[in-house]
This record gives sequence, C-alpha cells and structure tokens, in this order.
Amino acid sequence: MPGISEREFVVVKGLAEMNRAFARADRDMKKDLRNTLKDVAEPVREEAEVLAGQKIRNMGNGPWSRMRVGVTTNLVYVAPKERGRRGNIGSRRTNLADLLMDRAMEPALDAHAGEIEDRFGDALDHVLERWGR
Repeated sequence: MPGISEREFVVVKGLAEMNRAFARADRDMKKDLRNTLKDVAEPVREEAEVLAGQKIRNMGNGPWSRMRVGVTTNLVYVAPKERGRRGNIGSRRTNLADLLMDRAMEPALDAHAGEIEDRFGDALDHVLERWGR
C-alpha cells in the first residue's frame, strides 16, 4: 500500500451516517463507537508524540509535543493537547503547526495507515457484534 502523501487522510465513507444511526439506536452504542474510534487512532497519537520530540528542534517533551485523539461526527483526528495560550501576543514559533504536521502527525499516519485500516475493520466488527445482541 502506498504511503499517504502530504495533506491526505485515511477516509472512511459513511462515518457520519453510521454515527447518526448509532445515536438513534442507542446512546450507549454511540459512546462505545466513539471510544472504539479513539482506540483505533491511538497508535498514530503515540507515534506523533515520539516524532514531535525527536524531529522538531527544541521540542523535547514539552506541552506541544503531547497529542490527543478527537472524534467528531465526520472524523477522527490527532492534534496537539496544547490549544494555545491566552494573552500570548505573538509566537516565537509561528511555523510550529506546519512542523508538527510535516514532521510528526503525517509521518505517524503514514507509518500506521495499514494498521488503522485493520483496526477500524475490527472495531466495526466489535461494535456491530455488540449491537446485534
């Protein structure tokens, strides 16, 4: 499988519709699906944290190197835990977002793309099995 090129993503068609169906069916099912999707993205989060600390100069293990997984109706994403600082006028690292994306998040996704596909399939099987009970 070829790697994911710059600014591409693993796309799951019908994710929003599936989320709506689970929300209508059972509140616990929607929560289970959300938690399962977070688990699917966990290897990318872990790898992105490591790469941020290793590949971005002066990053170390500071707050901007720590990542989180988020789930919305339409997507699952990995982003820095740090969300900005109030009152911080101007930044010394105006290119930090690009550095995090290019050197940590995208390479982490590339490294785990096949695993993500497998884990997503397993996650769907798990959720559908539970839903069928």
